[in-house]
Amino acid sequence: MKKYIVLFVCAALLFAACLSFKSLNVYEPGHWEGSGEGYNGTIRIAVDTDSTSIIDITVLDQNDDEMIGGEAIKELKEFILETDSTDIDAISGATQTSEGFINAVDDALSKAKIKN
Repeated sequence: MKKYIVLFVCAALLFAACLSFKSLNVYEPGHWEGSGEGYNGTIRIAVDTDSTSIIDITVLDQNDDEMIGGEAIKELKEFILETDSTDIDAISGATQTSEGFINAVDDALSKAKIKN
């Protein structure tokens, strides 16, 4: 019986710890700019963060084709905002634009991250 109580307490503590990870401060709240190299030059973006997540991404400047690169950026932006992560593959047919956009977001987030 004591074994089950110990297991239950351990499981409860593990569950509580997992819930609290999202509440850890990861970013300084603010507006952060970043850049990355796209197909036709530099992609400049701004990322807005609160203390735990990415709130918004704004494209400040990009010279890639709107039909291909622009659509890829829209899809990537949606995915990053939904998942709160840049751990994403490039979009086929717009690889350089995708990589430039992701690198630009990572650049901005590197400035936003709390240094421990």
